[in-house]
Amino acid sequence: MKTTSLFARGLVAAAAVLAVGSASASIATWTNWTSIGTNSATGTMGGIDVTVTRLGGGAINTGSSQTVCGTNYWTGTAYTNGTLSNGPAACEQVALNDAMTLRVTFSQSVENLYMGLLSVGQPGVAITYDFSNAFTVDSEGAGFFGDDQTNGVVGAGTLGGGSLTMREFHGVLRFTSPVTSLTFSTNPNENWHAFTFGHVPEPGSLALAGVALLAAAGLSRRRKAA
Repeated sequence: MKTTSLFARGLVAAAAVLAVGSASASIATWTNWTSIGTNSATGTMGGIDVTVTRLGGGAINTGSSQTVCGTNYWTGTAYTNGTLSNGPAACEQVALNDAMTLRVTFSQSVENLYMGLLSVGQPGVAITYDFSNAFTVDSEGAGFFGDDQTNGVVGAGTLGGGSLTMREFHGVLRFTSPVTSLTFSTNPNENWHAFTFGHVPEPGSLALAGVALLAAAGLSRRRKAA
């Protein structure tokens, strides 16, 4: 009876892990930026290293970038109106104001990549982000500085992945293909706007945890029986 009970508890625990994995599929792990300079920025997104490199144009706006809390601009519902239940990490942002081109590289392939965008453009100043990778607008709405009444206008772009023209846009983009490297350009200049990256871990890692619990329960059962 005791061994059966132990095995049953193992099954319940494994099922709980898998259930949590299903329920938390929309919880993103956002980048913790550790260093931001005029030509590059680095951070970690869970166990994934994130590196931003300036390829051309102006410099990264270090004055409006944040690696620790000053003001948290990632507020409002703009970031949770889509498939995510949590917005970007408070006060973590890479800021831009010049027109420029950046490359973002990840230390491993990312299946569920999201990009948080903060205050891109103004009602009278349209800013276009042009991407090398295909994307969809996952969420947008009212943010710290207002709301883009156009909701962002998708275009063909010139880098192969499409473009998004914004006027005070706050929201989240989702890149549907596995991503190890992403290039994007911004144009024209603006006061400042900011971005960050996040991802949703693959459910496979949680499934493995469930299998491990089942295996442990089975091993314990055999030992008890012996």
